[in-house]
Amino acid sequence: MLLNLVKFSSRVFFKTCYDFRVEGLENIPKTGPLIIASNHLSNADPPAVGGFAGLVRDSRFMAKKELFEIPVLGWFFRRCGYISVDRKRAIGDFGALEGAIKALENGESIVMFPEGTRSKTGQPQKPKSGIGLLVYKTGAPVLPVKVEGTFGWPWVRKIRVKFGQPFTLQKDPTLEPKVQYKQFANDIMEKINSITI
Repeated sequence: MLLNLVKFSSRVFFKTCYDFRVEGLENIPKTGPLIIASNHLSNADPPAVGGFAGLVRDSRFMAKKELFEIPVLGWFFRRCGYISVDRKRAIGDFGALEGAIKALENGESIVMFPEGTRSKTGQPQKPKSGIGLLVYKTGAPVLPVKVEGTFGWPWVRKIRVKFGQPFTLQKDPTLEPKVQYKQFANDIMEKINSITI
């Protein structure tokens, strides 16, 4: 009930306060494991992506650990089953990745931002390998999402969100797993950046 209210409020906020348009909701699979992967320009991106994807299905977010330490917000994130990610770990937060793998194996949907943090220039960044590891370990399909217009939020006017076509990636048996993680991450980021709005 609470999550539905938050998603509804997000949709009303964006539709009311901005020149907002969303496309491609019909591309979201209604069931089965799914990684929804988006570029990241501002704090507006998670509610913009999650609020509208929520019209089709609920998803669990992978969010930075610091957000879970904020009163009320942290309580809400934990209640919704969101996954805390410690970005300070040099090799990666394996606890968070294990939680995401388990969720995907249970047929759930995960929303994540492959770049790992917001762009400080508005330009695409290199992705982290974590999303590649998830795909490698689970074989889950990826739904690329392109967000435009949120850089500089809230002082923006026109915001666009477009959900692309889901796709899968195949392992190359000639490559070491860690090399494959990075390649998968790069392939996913390329798909996101290639979406035209």
